[in-house]
Amino acid sequence: MSNDTVFRRRISPTERLYFSTRDLAPPFLMQLVVHGNGGLDPAELRRAVTVASAANPGSRLVRDGDDWVDSGTAAAVRVVAGASLNYPALEDDPILNSPIGPTPERTCEVLLLTGDPVTIVFRVFHGVMDGMGVRMWVSDIFRVLQGQEPLGAADPIADADIVARIGAPGKPTLVLPVYPSAAGCGRQDRAASHWLLRNRTIPVTGKGTVARVAAILAAQAETKCRIMIPVDLRRHAPEIRTTANLALPLFIDMRPGDDWRGINADKRSGLQANRELNQLDNGGLAKLPPFVVRGILRAANWLGARLDLNIVSATVSYMGRFELDEVSAPGFTATAVRGLPQHTGIMPLLFGIVEYDGQTDITVSCRNGEGVEARLESLLDRIASTLEHDLSNATL
Repeated sequence: MSNDTVFRRRISPTERLYFSTRDLAPPFLMQLVVHGNGGLDPAELRRAVTVASAANPGSRLVRDGDDWVDSGTAAAVRVVAGASLNYPALEDDPILNSPIGPTPERTCEVLLLTGDPVTIVFRVFHGVMDGMGVRMWVSDIFRVLQGQEPLGAADPIADADIVARIGAPGKPTLVLPVYPSAAGCGRQDRAASHWLLRNRTIPVTGKGTVARVAAILAAQAETKCRIMIPVDLRRHAPEIRTTANLALPLFIDMRPGDDWRGINADKRSGLQANRELNQLDNGGLAKLPPFVVRGILRAANWLGARLDLNIVSATVSYMGRFELDEVSAPGFTATAVRGLPQHTGIMPLLFGIVEYDGQTDITVSCRNGEGVEARLESLLDRIASTLEHDLSNATL
C-alpha cells in the first residue's frame, strides 16, 4: 500500500469525525435501495461491481493511517436468498443493521435480496463517500450491467481539498445545542432501538421539496428551528470526478409560520454566498483525540434525547431525481429507489429524499425515545399529506 501509483488520498476532517460517529451509531452507513421486478444473475452483478469499482477506486478504500488507500478489491456482493426488507420498521431489519463484510476494514458492500420484490442494497460507510459519490458509483454499476462503459471517478479529492482551493468566505456558523426536534424527545430504552428508520412515498414531485419539508418541521416544533442542508461542493469544480465526501452543511434558521418560499430564498442566498465552505471542521472536533470526540458525541446525544436540545432540529438531504431506466438492467426492471440515511446519534432527524417516476420518496432516521415513535409517524403523515396537496396544486 505504500506504492505511490496506488490511489490514495488524505482522510478529511469531516471523514475523521465519522469514525467516532460510527462508534456511537453503528454501522453508520448510507444505503441506496433499488426495488424491482425480475432478477439479476449474481455473477453478472459481481462482474459489474468489479468493473465499476475499478473506475471508481473510492469504492475500494481501506484505512492506512491518516490516508484512504485503494485496496484493489471491489466491494463484496452478498446474496441473501429469499430475503426482503422489513417494512415499515426498517430500524429492526437485521440486513440493514448488519456490518459490512467480509472483513471489518471494508467500507462498501452490495446486497442482492432475492425475495419479493427483488432488491439491491448498496451500502457505503459515510467516511469514504457522500450521497452523490454513492450515486456516481451505483450509476456506473448499472452502466456496466447495461453493456456500457463506466464514466469513472478517480480524482483523489475530498472536501478539504476543495475548500483549500477556493477558500472560505467567512466564519463558521456558531453551533450550540439549543434547537428542538419536531418529533420531540424521550428517555431511551436500553432494550429498544435507539434510532427509528421510517418511510413515506408521495405520488407527486415538484419544486422546493427541501424548503417545504423544513417549513413543516418548524410548524410542528412550534418554535425557532435550524435545519442543516448538505451542499455538494462539486458545484464549485464541475471538472472533478470523485466519489469522496464533498458535502458540507448549510444552516438555515426558521420559525413557525415561515413560508417555504422564504426558506428557499434563504437557501439560495446561502449558496450564492458559498457559506457551506465555512463549515469544514466547524468546532475543531477533528483535532481532538478520538476518545474525547466520542465523549462529546455521547453528551450531545444525551442532551437531545433527554432535554430536546440539539445542534440542529434536522438534516434534510436531497439526492436528486432518478430515472428508473438508469437503475434497471437486462432481466431486472426497477420499480422504486430509496435513500436510507445513516443514524448519527447527534441529529434528532435526518431526512433522505429522492425522486423517481413522478414520485417523491422520503426516508428518515430519527432518534428514538419514549413517545417518539408515535410523534414521528404523525409528523411523517403531516409531511406526506401536505406535500401531496401542495405539490399537486402547484402543477395545475
